[in-house]
Amino acid sequence: MHLPTLTLLATLVTLGTATTADTLRPRNWDLRLLKPGCETSGSNFAISVYHAQGVSERSCVDLTTVRGLNLSIVDTVSWKSPSEPQFDLCMYAGGDCDSGEVVGEIRDGWGVCVKYGGWRGWKAVAKGEECD
Repeated sequence: MHLPTLTLLATLVTLGTATTADTLRPRNWDLRLLKPGCETSGSNFAISVYHAQGVSERSCVDLTTVRGLNLSIVDTVSWKSPSEPQFDLCMYAGGDCDSGEVVGEIRDGWGVCVKYGGWRGWKAVAKGEECD
């Protein structure tokens, strides 16, 4: 009789811990692609359609290969890299991140509600490094 209750409680505790662990996970940068409605002073979690985070450089990510991502609904981008070491976001026309196709950069560690320009590839580079 008490077993279902204990199982439910154990599941809820595990779910709560996973959420807390994700929130507390160390990160030096955070990228979100957002649907329309971005608020510069808000978290924008509810309109996020893609999320990536990390503590170091990230090699090329081809957004066209991300399962379930519909780029046609993306309106804005949020890039945050507030802590040391900082990182910059490089955006490329194609998913292969060809250096000849750099279409945008977010420097200085912060860019919230930046208009999405239809780029397909991105990478995180150390602050001040070239997008090559």
